[in-house]
Amino acid sequence: MTEPIPELSPRELLARDVTEVWDKVRTVLLLFFGLVALGTFGYMLIEGWNPIDSIYMTVITIASVGYREIGPLHLWGRIFTMALIFFGLIVVSVFVASVTSLYVERELQKAFRSRRMLKQIQKLRDHVILCGAGDTGRQVIEEFQRVGQPLVVIEINPEHVQVLSEAFPDLPIIEGDATKDETLVAANIQHARGLISSLAEDADNLFVVISARALNPSLYIVARAVDPHTQQKLVRAGANHVISPNVIEGLRMASVVLRPSVVDFLEIIMRGGEVEMRMEEIDVPEDSPLIGKTLRELQIPQRTGLIVLAIRRKAGHKFELNPGPQTVLHAGDRLIVLGEIHEVDLLRTYLREGTIPEKPVESQA
Repeated sequence: MTEPIPELSPRELLARDVTEVWDKVRTVLLLFFGLVALGTFGYMLIEGWNPIDSIYMTVITIASVGYREIGPLHLWGRIFTMALIFFGLIVVSVFVASVTSLYVERELQKAFRSRRMLKQIQKLRDHVILCGAGDTGRQVIEEFQRVGQPLVVIEINPEHVQVLSEAFPDLPIIEGDATKDETLVAANIQHARGLISSLAEDADNLFVVISARALNPSLYIVARAVDPHTQQKLVRAGANHVISPNVIEGLRMASVVLRPSVVDFLEIIMRGGEVEMRMEEIDVPEDSPLIGKTLRELQIPQRTGLIVLAIRRKAGHKFELNPGPQTVLHAGDRLIVLGEIHEVDLLRTYLREGTIPEKPVESQA
């Protein structure tokens, strides 16, 4: 059975293209200098010219510039000149054709990859769209990559797009203006579940929120506001949540001084560290076999290792912090848990199937 050919990353494709260009240029240069050497010795032998005159005559003949000949040519000198012109045209034509074909091929590959990526995006469902891949957007991308959630990125800066393509080869990226409706439609906003607008200008974020809300009324929108006074405008435009980096950074700096251990603990949860702890929210499926059971009966910490921090009820949207063992699970509840990534996956399986898959028993030698 034939092994599938692995798809190269943009960096590997660029390295391959550069290698191909250099190989072809090197071949053409060797042919050119070989032809110059042949022409020089030929004129020295046939016409008896000195090396400088012979090289000059060879170069202007190969280039076909039509300069005046060094001197009258004998019969064999004319025949040799015609042959030199013929082979010179071949060498130059090969060089031009090689560079042109490589450029066209690369452009076609780029267009093909872009078209294929757009088709893949149109098949996505319940994905999140990120508008703007600057410093803030880069953190969003890394977090989505870490948890394995589908994300489509819209970035207008070609340099940023190239860097992201090299860093995240499998990440769907659309190079375009996120404030335009057609760009959001290309990101399949109709079937997206969320949108994050992290553009540099508040006005651009406002345009994105207005367009996104009009294209998908049920979309959950998170917007960035550099100016805290813009927050209410973004909310009125349709944003579900607005984050001001300046406010958050100020609170974080104060917290580092006032409660450093708490901040260190949150660093472990949010970014990973000594232990891959995550704080996650998990929805209870409508058809879960565990509906109606208490937390004591479910034994989530014992079965999965997770700590249930809170429950957000579907009805009322209120949080029940530190729920007790008699708390009953209802359909549509959202559990806020703390633990490792694989433990979160175990709980999702537990809620969906009612059982937790047993670990395979290792054979003893």
